[in-house]
Amino acid sequence: MKRLARIAFTVSICSVGMFGISSIMAARGGRPAPPPPVLCGCACPDGSIVITHAPDAESCPAVCATACDQTS
Repeated sequence: MKRLARIAFTVSICSVGMFGISSIMAARGGRPAPPPPVLCGCACPDGSIVITHAPDAESCPAVCATACDQTS
């Protein structure tokens, strides 16, 4: 009987801790995750093809230029 009481006590302490931490995190509101980077396919002047990531679609040309310069 004592063993069952110890197990029940341990489970209740763990569940209170888990729900307490989750409710604290939910109350804070947390910030959303950043958007995933954009995958850019770059055709370099030397004929090679480089695949790289950019923060957004508008940044692909600049990122491709940098990636092509580094492969040469």
